[in-house]
Amino acid sequence: MSDDQPDSTPPSAPSIDELQAEVSAARDDLVASLAELKSQTAPKALVQRGGRSITGWFTDEYGGIRPERVAIAGAVVLGIIALRLVARRRR
Repeated sequence: MSDDQPDSTPPSAPSIDELQAEVSAARDDLVASLAELKSQTAPKALVQRGGRSITGWFTDEYGGIRPERVAIAGAVVLGIIALRLVARRRR
């Protein structure tokens, strides 16, 4: 026969001190999570993330400039300027 018989004693309930410690730890985790979310959504952090995103589009994985993408951006800017000049002359 085996000793795999279930234990008939019910598990003991956690003490008040254990529950308070658990609630306190959960509260500390929540405060830390909220502070991290607040720092990630601060305007300065959003601007920095956007700047890195734009810089990343113009550079390769080694930090070198991608001339084809710079040329595309330049062409778009020149196209917008040309369209505004044409629209201004038509007035």
